[in-house]
Amino acid sequence: MTDFVERIKSWLYGNQDPEPDQSGAKKMLQDLFTAVEGTQEIEYDCEEVYELLDQYVEMVTRAEDAEALMPLVKHHLEMCVACREEYQALLRILEETAAGN
Repeated sequence: MTDFVERIKSWLYGNQDPEPDQSGAKKMLQDLFTAVEGTQEIEYDCEEVYELLDQYVEMVTRAEDAEALMPLVKHHLEMCVACREEYQALLRILEETAAGN
């Protein structure tokens, strides 16, 4: 199994050019391997992060160390594009609101 994984990683990350019709598949596999390699034993899902996101963003806007205080939220935001976009939108709203005061 290890040999198989190494061969796939070599194809994905090596200098070999993919066939023109395989470039999308190669990108999807690279993203999949990145996600699998970043998987931790304990993780939050999107619903759990969504329930904590407002607290996390408020910590960030108060310059608290949100990453250290809520490492599972930070990790999920690194791995999940949808939640990261939600975080960025909420952060932008709070920053604009604070700038308007």
